[in-house]
Amino acid sequence: MRRIIATLTGATMAALIVPTLVTVAPAGAQAVRTPQATAADPVSALKRQFRTHRGVKLTENTKIVGKGKKNRAILTRRSGVLEFGRTGVVASDLTTKFSLPATDGELKGLFTPSRTLSLKGVGYTSGGIFAESMPEGKKWLRTPGDTLSLVSAVQQIISTVEPGTLKATLAHTRAKRPGGTWDGTRTTVHSGTITLAELFKVSPSVRTMLGRKPTGRSATLPVTWKIYLGSDKLVRRVVSSYTESTRGLNSTELTYVNDTRYTGWGTKVTIKAPPADQVAEFDELLGDTTRPEDPIGEIFKG
Repeated sequence: MRRIIATLTGATMAALIVPTLVTVAPAGAQAVRTPQATAADPVSALKRQFRTHRGVKLTENTKIVGKGKKNRAILTRRSGVLEFGRTGVVASDLTTKFSLPATDGELKGLFTPSRTLSLKGVGYTSGGIFAESMPEGKKWLRTPGDTLSLVSAVQQIISTVEPGTLKATLAHTRAKRPGGTWDGTRTTVHSGTITLAELFKVSPSVRTMLGRKPTGRSATLPVTWKIYLGSDKLVRRVVSSYTESTRGLNSTELTYVNDTRYTGWGTKVTIKAPPADQVAEFDELLGDTTRPEDPIGEIFKG
């Protein structure tokens, strides 16, 4: 599975930003509950949330466990808000923090807290792996292109805010049971397995992350999942896991476990780009900007 530093930086962002870049109304005052009677199915319930300047809050924990010469674990936490438009997610404001093995001093700089604003096909990252290379007076690194990716190596691989992904994943439901109360509503947990090739076919985020169609063993890689649906049919929690193996001089087996919580559906939110005079381009970065192609893999190598 191909790892790209640009995806890692585009998915994360530092905590020190101008507060007015994102306006989120109090959840209690602005969240809009979709009546259960009108929520015929999860995909329809999701699409009814696609209204201008409405969104949902997200909190996510990821654990990456490596088995090889170094048996270690990386913990990440991602939180923020997604903004919807009439067709789906149009902007995001996400902060990511990492917890690395204590001995990996040289690599810690690649996993510093970071925060990313993604909107209108552009990502703005503050902090993260290029923080020390920013020119004086600049706080944000601009990354043009299709940067609004909700999936990366350190994030939830099943993006249930994509209608096609939600529909295809739930079609693989093998079991259902009561899931407890999440975000103030009783849930039903659906569970099953979907392959990476199937996710690539239906998920724009997975296609952005991988860059090319998976083949061979990668195509049939199973992703196990649990999706917790509220009484209004909206997703409240997603848990997924899969194991990726590499063979060679440094054989490694990495298991990714992602746990995502969605709260405050219908929250009012407006995400804005940072001030232009605080934004730098890649060609303005100072010093050596080369980074490992696969920083996560480096942590588990010999």
